[in-house]
Amino acid sequence: MTQQDFLNIIGNKISNEMQKSIIRNNFQPQLADQLCNVIDSHEAADLFQKMMNEWIAYQNRQQQILQAFLRQYGM
Repeated sequence: MTQQDFLNIIGNKISNEMQKSIIRNNFQPQLADQLCNVIDSHEAADLFQKMMNEWIAYQNRQQQILQAFLRQYGM
């Protein structure tokens, strides 16, 4: 992940917290909790997707390194 990716994650977290604050101030508690849970779930899913993309990229780099090693030594 790049520095920009981390800055985007932080910016999204701040934005989500602001949205949840507005929701809590403008909706009944039960509805506000449900809406905030949706925001939290979306945030968690987005972070999980980013983590999986990083893992896949890491695995691809490892596979490329291994293939280059095997080619170099004729295996």
